[in-house]
Amino acid sequence: MNFILATDSTCDLSKDMVKSLDIAMCDLLYYVDDVEYGKDESTSLEFHEFYEKMRNGARTSTSMVNEDTARAFLTELLKEGKDILYLAFDSALSGTYDNFVKIAKELNETSSNKIAVVDSLCAAGGEGLYVTLVDEKRKSGASFEETCKYAEEVRHRIMHYFIVDDLKYLARGGRLSKGSAFVGNIINIKPVLHVDPVGKLVPFKKVFGRKKSIKVLLEKMIERYNGESKHVYISHGDCYDEAKSLADAVKEKFDLDATLIPLDYVIGSHSGPGTLTLFFTGNDRAEKD
Repeated sequence: MNFILATDSTCDLSKDMVKSLDIAMCDLLYYVDDVEYGKDESTSLEFHEFYEKMRNGARTSTSMVNEDTARAFLTELLKEGKDILYLAFDSALSGTYDNFVKIAKELNETSSNKIAVVDSLCAAGGEGLYVTLVDEKRKSGASFEETCKYAEEVRHRIMHYFIVDDLKYLARGGRLSKGSAFVGNIINIKPVLHVDPVGKLVPFKKVFGRKKSIKVLLEKMIERYNGESKHVYISHGDCYDEAKSLADAVKEKFDLDATLIPLDYVIGSHSGPGTLTLFFTGNDRAEKD
């Protein structure tokens, strides 16, 4: 490749997928009961273990990529003598993008190679789908500039729909009031959320019961899918059977094989076990009234 494509671990892509795409990845850190994890595989929890700890009341938190980490990551990549396109985690959810922009500007003043940083406006498997599409553009023979332009455009067509099992995690992160979460859990209200055009997590529909909320995910794909890409990603927070059932429904309706991906611990720390997501391409993210 004539330039490097890079992103961060919130894209949910597995190590094998990252390797096959030939992209660089910067890991975000997460904390369980104040113990740091995520610097490398040797300091990472097993998938089920992480979500089981959450179910048992463990405290979880995360940290964005700071300036020092961003500088070290980009400086190491520059040693390859190529331009770099960094696709950053949704700026509405993290300060990682801002820090990469600042460091890229600093390094661009002295480097003979260019660094471009694009705000993905995406998260989890939606970010993974976004990275996949930009990589396909790169591998089609597009120039660095053409790929950057495409990255700015296609991010608005990555649809994000998801549900959570326990509203307390959204409340803890300020996405929902504690009172609403408490009442919602008691009466089994399951809000369906999406990522809006500016990257914010927004609830747009409330249904009663888990099965009905999963059905809404498929209904949104039936309503919004534009056929631009055959890639469909489903990320899940340790609820494989439900994810597989949703993938089967996508297969039956669209004859597409959805890719099931474990939900990254950074995202999962804020949405909790039982989070179920569906990502696909659509014409735009705006929800119609």
